[in-house]
Amino acid sequence: MNLRLLTASLISLILIIILSITFLSEDVSVHSTKESPSIKKAIELILSIQSARRGEHLDYLESVVSQHARLKANKSETFYIEFLKGYIASANNQFDLAEKHFNHAQQYIYPALPSHVLSRFYYERSYIEIEQDQYERSKLSYQNAENLFNSNQDYSRAFISISLGRTYDLAHVEQGSLLSIQQAQKTLEFAQKIKYPEMENVYFILGLSYWNNNQTILGIDFKLKALNIYIEKKQYSDIVYTLTDIGIDYLFLKNYDEAIRQLTQALEYQNKNNNTEPDEAYYIVYKLYSAYLQINDMENAKYYLDEAARLLRIQKDSIVKENFQTNQLLLEAEYLSITGKAKEALMLLTQANERHKNGLSNSFYHFDVTLYNTYGKVYNHLGLYDDSIYHHTLAKKEIQQRKLFYLEDETYFYLYDAYQKQKDYQKAALYLAKSHAVKTKQLNDNNQAQTQFLLHSFDNKKKENRILQLERNASKIMFFSGFLLCILIVIAAFARILMNKNKEINALNLKLHDLSLTDGLTAVPNRRALELHLLENNQDLTVRSVMMIDIDYFKKYNDTYGHKKGDEALIAVAKALKESCKENDFLTRFGGEEFIIVMKNTNKAESIQMAEKIQACITSLSIPHESSDVSSFITLSIGITTYSINKEDDSNNEKAIIEADKALYYSKNNGRNQSNHFYDI
Repeated sequence: MNLRLLTASLISLILIIILSITFLSEDVSVHSTKESPSIKKAIELILSIQSARRGEHLDYLESVVSQHARLKANKSETFYIEFLKGYIASANNQFDLAEKHFNHAQQYIYPALPSHVLSRFYYERSYIEIEQDQYERSKLSYQNAENLFNSNQDYSRAFISISLGRTYDLAHVEQGSLLSIQQAQKTLEFAQKIKYPEMENVYFILGLSYWNNNQTILGIDFKLKALNIYIEKKQYSDIVYTLTDIGIDYLFLKNYDEAIRQLTQALEYQNKNNNTEPDEAYYIVYKLYSAYLQINDMENAKYYLDEAARLLRIQKDSIVKENFQTNQLLLEAEYLSITGKAKEALMLLTQANERHKNGLSNSFYHFDVTLYNTYGKVYNHLGLYDDSIYHHTLAKKEIQQRKLFYLEDETYFYLYDAYQKQKDYQKAALYLAKSHAVKTKQLNDNNQAQTQFLLHSFDNKKKENRILQLERNASKIMFFSGFLLCILIVIAAFARILMNKNKEINALNLKLHDLSLTDGLTAVPNRRALELHLLENNQDLTVRSVMMIDIDYFKKYNDTYGHKKGDEALIAVAKALKESCKENDFLTRFGGEEFIIVMKNTNKAESIQMAEKIQACITSLSIPHESSDVSSFITLSIGITTYSINKEDDSNNEKAIIEADKALYYSKNNGRNQSNHFYDI
């Protein structure tokens, strides 16, 4: 009996010891912070990634998650793994899945969790809720993130990182641009207070906020401040990113020459940086393709389109590669359409559209708008005007819903073109007027942005002076009062100057309207001006000749002498062409190195004489061109056509451009440095 009692007691004691050990081990796992090195590295990566670049290093993060998928993790590791899974899903725009992982992770939050990690967790949650249109919930999550720093100032620099992220996220909320600027200004003041060593990141995000609020000049100014610091620190990756962003700003402003300069410079820095990824180069090259396409420089556009395809082939990140492949299909469809292969373009668009529906275009913010507009242009080329109008209208709805103000003008112009070809002249006139109204508004906005920039600079200087004055002792209060009086006088004078400038601004608006029809480099009318000229100048005309001019081997000229010399050559050729024209002739830069001359009441024989005169004039310039295959100097290839004016049908104008282009192609295909008339080939 005693033996049985002793045995039972021993068994009970052993069970108590086992249960105690189990309990203690569980308690240790809850509070353990000894995570695996790979998990620590993955979390450190997330903490270092700016919110605007949320898609970076996803392959590595996924490999860490996969590595721990079959291992039994303690509770702290479970939190980190679920955090990683949620972050990856968020970066892939799978927000419902991301929310599920974050909910799971929240169950494993433990007291010893570092506050800056937990703060980043709440911030990432606030981003997911913004993307799910749950702004109030997002606001509470971000407040949780911010509260952690109010009680712990040791991580103030980490707070700036998530505050900048919040700034970027708010810019994409409905009517969130002002909220974004307020958040950015708050971050700037805090960064200046603690003497934040990476002010360039604050300046850059502030620039994005102002740009999203349509304060373009102020936005670019802040980005340039960031760029100067990046260059000083030799942070090549950030230099490339910022130059690319500024180049895109100029693209949206339709300043294509400046966009090309900024993007070309970004590509040069990208080549210097051995650590940059192919996706960065692809994005720059894709934007260069778009810029050259806008100025109708098809040779350079094709070069950068092929370069984009090459960079796509060497891309290793599978997710990025799939997204870029969708974009590449769209680019190639656009190029095929412009070069007259609309049916082949339609096949590629169908593939791009299917991939887009499956979420394989998430790297491009307004991909859908570009897709709709490209569909519209392709159907226009095929003569299916109802389909063209339908797709451009889809693009217009997306633009209005998402307030993509920088895409309005071109979409209205596409609708104008489609309705005109459909011979619905009432709607064509409506959309042409809308296009002009948007262009005028953009010019006025630029004037207003310039004024805001001046006021902002003046206000900052005033604040600095006041701070310096307030730091002086009481014995200088009289001086301080006098100084304030001076400031008031300056403000009054400045206000008077602004009032006096109103008349000048109105005059400037008219001048800017003219500039919108003028090529920025050569100072001759641009392609838009040509379209208006052909529509509006049919009175008292019976016959008209059109001459299309191309500088021979101009890409080789740029490759040999550089783009600066290329610009100088374009200016010289444009000047010579202008001097060769008669008083009633209309000269325009059609795009790249191509020019068009429209000659009123000029028959075939007279147009051929005009071409001979131009060839002689260009020969007399003697601009060296050692890379040319036809001469040691710059030469021209010319195509001409002549047609009768039909005041009831404007289609003859478009037909004439096509005929002149065919004659130009004949001149280039038969040795260049010559001119040919369409009716002689």
